[in-house]
Amino acid sequence: MRRAGSVIGILTALALGVAGTASAMPAPAPVGAQYVSLGDSYVATGSFASGEMHGGCAQASDSVGRLVAARLPGVSFGDWACGGADTADLTEDTPMGAQVAGLSANTRYVSLSIGGNNDDLFGDLVQNCLVALACTPEFQQATDAKLDRLGPARDTAYDAVRAHAPHAKVVVVGYLRVLPDDAAGCFAEALTTQPGVDFANRVQRRLNDEIAAAVDRAGFTMVNRQQDDTHSMCAPDGARHVSLTGIGPGDDGTPVHPTLLGRHYTADLVADAFLGV
Repeated sequence: MRRAGSVIGILTALALGVAGTASAMPAPAPVGAQYVSLGDSYVATGSFASGEMHGGCAQASDSVGRLVAARLPGVSFGDWACGGADTADLTEDTPMGAQVAGLSANTRYVSLSIGGNNDDLFGDLVQNCLVALACTPEFQQATDAKLDRLGPARDTAYDAVRAHAPHAKVVVVGYLRVLPDDAAGCFAEALTTQPGVDFANRVQRRLNDEIAAAVDRAGFTMVNRQQDDTHSMCAPDGARHVSLTGIGPGDDGTPVHPTLLGRHYTADLVADAFLGV
């Protein structure tokens, strides 16, 4: 139980999207850049060593947004994504300001990852179904209700992005596959059960499927709607797109977030979508 408790403490805090470490404050993100990264920690954060805080927002120099920007030479970049962000942070004042404030009619490209933090969706899922053995029917019902509420909030956020960047190509990033189909041989019994893994996978599939439907309604483009479990957190060293701890060989990430390999994979998808490759 001591081991499981320590894992809960680490993973629960960081699965909420609050990933990164404070260092020198970077310059404010420019308004109206040609490429703007919006959203949560899946595109804002990276390795612990690269973490920094800006106006209370965790960002990283090797985040998905920064990696995409490096693939767009000569295109100005504004990083408005924020670890811990939910849909409200796109449109309402935060310590950094509403994320859509970084957009303008001059913005040509927008990438976006959002929704996993609404109602602590991912954080509660990790705590209850991955590390706390509390993935009860009541919890599952409450999680489905969270997904029901997320739909209208997501549509409102997408509408705000389009209103503030009327000419931009908007690419929405689906959440990378976190768990394998079969937990056997991957997790200690103290950490999870197969039913917990099954439910978490169902939630992630529903989340990405509903993102895809909203993207179609908004006229945006989605990448990474589906992945098999080849690159889940249980994949071999050097093959994971998401890491349980963030510190495994080659991970260069934060707990339950994309590894460096996963961030490069996502950045390639986004940049190719922008450029029509």
